[in-house]
Amino acid sequence: MDEKLISESLCRPSEPYLNRLLDQISDGYAILGREKNYLFWNKAATALTGFQAEEILDKSCHQEPFLFIDSFGKPLCEENCICDQVLKDNQPRLLEVYLQHKNGFRLPVRLNVIPLMDDTGQPVGLAEIFTDLSPAIAIPMRVSELEKMQLLDLDTGLPNRLYMEMYLENKIEEYQKYGLPFGLIYADLDNYNKVQERFGRFNSAKLIRMMARTFQKNIRYFDIVSRWENEEFLVCLLNIDENRLDIVANKLRLLVAESYITIETGLLNATVSMGATLVQRFDTAQSLIKRAEELMLHSKWLGRNKVSLNFSQKET
Repeated sequence: MDEKLISESLCRPSEPYLNRLLDQISDGYAILGREKNYLFWNKAATALTGFQAEEILDKSCHQEPFLFIDSFGKPLCEENCICDQVLKDNQPRLLEVYLQHKNGFRLPVRLNVIPLMDDTGQPVGLAEIFTDLSPAIAIPMRVSELEKMQLLDLDTGLPNRLYMEMYLENKIEEYQKYGLPFGLIYADLDNYNKVQERFGRFNSAKLIRMMARTFQKNIRYFDIVSRWENEEFLVCLLNIDENRLDIVANKLRLLVAESYITIETGLLNATVSMGATLVQRFDTAQSLIKRAEELMLHSKWLGRNKVSLNFSQKET
């Protein structure tokens, strides 16, 4: 196939052979026209996002909910739109961003935005290639084993309270013997009772699952997130210092605040309040969890949607 034919093919993404080729790619692949409307959406894009091609095609990247946000929670297709930049200077962009799944949660992806040219060198559209960066292993045991041992929360697919209690006791013992540090985040969905009262149990349960998947997809493979109470989660982060703990906790808080679920009347999101603390020399599992919970309640007192690492918390 000569260069001209390749260029012509890229301008016609409906070509059957091109569709078959792009559907074999393991990364998400989308093609947008000059007006930034989606013209092609491969099978991997559906697997990563949950959106079928018919839900995306002909829609603009400017339509809400935005598919990609940066690490500050800012959509890539508002002011300083990444697509506009690529179309303007014909230079590709490679970024690590967060993708909005159809079920509401955010997952980290590597996004490559590439200009598509015709045979005269003029841009005719864009290609978006996105690769999943979430951890390949979320929990150290198979889900079926956890379920048999009654250590799995069936609604979220996360380890349950009993699992986390045993896990923390083990990690505290390791810390006291070998000095292996770790941190704990206590996260609580803000105004959960009001959300449940206004939007119903079904939608509030969707919010809980969204929150669970956002946490699960945005921690390292050797870290653990569990469901603690109905709307409360514990996240245990290994080999971490206070500065890094603060960064990770605020990243998770921001990602939840910028995630949405679809309900009958539109989009619904929520925020979380967090308490984050490092394990201390004479901690037990109970004292560590209690300290993290008290810090979480301090975040509530400060106005919600915050992370507290101590009781003289500065604004973040």
